[in-house]
Amino acid sequence: MMRRFKLEKYLPFLLGFLLLSAGCAVDGGSPEATRSPAPPQQSAARLGLAAPLRPFHDELEPYGDWVLIEPQGWVFRPRVNTVAWRPYQDGHWEPSYTYGWLWESNEPFGWITDHYGFWFHDEFQGWVWQPYGAWAPSWVAWVEVGDFVGWAPLAPASVTNFDQVPGGMFTFMSTRALANPSAGARASFVNDIPDDPRGVHPIDRIASLHGVYWNAGPDPEAILGVGTADRMRMDERDGRVVLPSPPIKLAATAEVDLRLLESRTTRAWSEARRELEAMRARRAGVSGGATRPPAREPIRSEPTTPRFKRGSAPVDTLADSTATDSLKRVKRAAKPGVPRPPRREPR
Repeated sequence: MMRRFKLEKYLPFLLGFLLLSAGCAVDGGSPEATRSPAPPQQSAARLGLAAPLRPFHDELEPYGDWVLIEPQGWVFRPRVNTVAWRPYQDGHWEPSYTYGWLWESNEPFGWITDHYGFWFHDEFQGWVWQPYGAWAPSWVAWVEVGDFVGWAPLAPASVTNFDQVPGGMFTFMSTRALANPSAGARASFVNDIPDDPRGVHPIDRIASLHGVYWNAGPDPEAILGVGTADRMRMDERDGRVVLPSPPIKLAATAEVDLRLLESRTTRAWSEARRELEAMRARRAGVSGGATRPPAREPIRSEPTTPRFKRGSAPVDTLADSTATDSLKRVKRAAKPGVPRPPRREPR
């Protein structure tokens, strides 16, 4: 005698099977389709940067690679001719009343790398860039050698191999041609400039804004002449000074104080003197004269008393960019036709 089939006993299992089959049909036949997609994986370089600096990684990724160099950390290496290329050369210097000499790059990544960080030369990777969150018209050290002016990228504090930079750390050009639109293309190295008995004269016209200090470069009046306000970038709109608006707004505030700027600039000045002495020794050897090894000046990593004085800046220090009185102070410090003269040392 057959037992009677009890449908109510198996009804829950039948309902579960029907619901599962319906879900598979809607999602393409795979129950894994109902799972949420996994978040995109981030590169080690992006995760290795501080959170406020990660937008730099995204913007620069199409133009180069991120490599790890200790102790500097993750740095950017542009896809360029590593033999002939160097920073602050493909572009020109723009004279500005408010900021000094502003570097205008022709490279698609220069609006970041030449204003938000520090370049240095690595023996294996070539020129690489260390990101930093503070904006400046440029991060370079300036010197004068006779009728030539030179500039060199400021390197991180842990970099000391300046004598291994191909061609020398400094780029030089005639002072009279500094404001030309093609200034960078006409620049040369220390071996190409005439020797001058006056030696290296450091330029320390220091400007500051929001607690960030930078070197404003040579006196524009000495280069452009008196009464040449039409050649100067006024940085004004409707009678008020226009402060730089960074394309990338960082979540954290980064500062380069006077001690940090002096430490890195003093090392660059020492290298400029060493390069000039090495150039003289090579020329003396070619002409048959006695040669002597170039003497390198001691590098001070942390000076106790800053040489730079805030009074020598072409721009007054601003505590708050949004305050009206701060804007007025900047405008008074940058009167058209009356650039603040640089402080010169006796030669």
